[in-house]
Amino acid sequence: MSDRANELKRRYDEIAGSGDETTTACDYQLRDLEIAYGMEFIRDGDTMLDVGCGPGVALRNYASKRDIKAHGIDYSDKMVEFARENTRKTAPGLDIDFKTASVTELPYEDNTFDVVTSHRCLMALLDWDLQQKALIDIHRVLKPGGIYVMMEGTFDGLERLNFYRRKFNLPEIEADGSDRLMTLKFHEKQLLDFCEPHYELVRTQRFGMYYFMSRIVQPLLVSPESPRYDHPLNEVARQLARVIPDLEGMGHLVGFALRKRTSRTPAS
Repeated sequence: MSDRANELKRRYDEIAGSGDETTTACDYQLRDLEIAYGMEFIRDGDTMLDVGCGPGVALRNYASKRDIKAHGIDYSDKMVEFARENTRKTAPGLDIDFKTASVTELPYEDNTFDVVTSHRCLMALLDWDLQQKALIDIHRVLKPGGIYVMMEGTFDGLERLNFYRRKFNLPEIEADGSDRLMTLKFHEKQLLDFCEPHYELVRTQRFGMYYFMSRIVQPLLVSPESPRYDHPLNEVARQLARVIPDLEGMGHLVGFALRKRTSRTPAS
């Protein structure tokens, strides 16, 4: 691994040791919106995999609301144990199979899963070649016609958010996330062009309303204090975003629902 990848792994191991499951997704209101989006593609009877499952928050939500065979993988042994322990404590009735594994080398047979989800997993690979490898291996383990719900960051959405932040004299949000976990976000055209032979784009979900309220309105409202993820306005933002999800395409997190093609060639 590169120095940056080793440092990121160290940070994930440290998070797992903290016992705080909110630290992989500090903006828990946005995480709730992500999970609600993923839930739309999961049906009773499905076999599903969450890659980069972290503490297992999303997967526990899916498994508690759908009658599914649930699997989760993470490359951090400590994070996997953290997810197991959290599940034992908070949802002892759930049967979730957690494994230590890499998203680029999934330990499953071809055509295993009806649904695969990721919440900010591939953007933590920090290398476009590795991201492509992960997209191909996820395709491999999906059943024909299976759905990959990919919730990852994009440069495009971040730039639209920063465009409006600049209009209100707010500082730009840095793209690499180096202050916390480090990321390599996607260029949307490059991503979708690569996916085209392998996946059909079913739907794109943006969270612009939530980003507008939490990343523009709240900072303006509380200035000169720093904005907080637990500010009451973020709860209002989540409620608004349930009804009106997008606003001007702003915000780096984007949900792509991708259906596995049964052929390597694009559909005619």
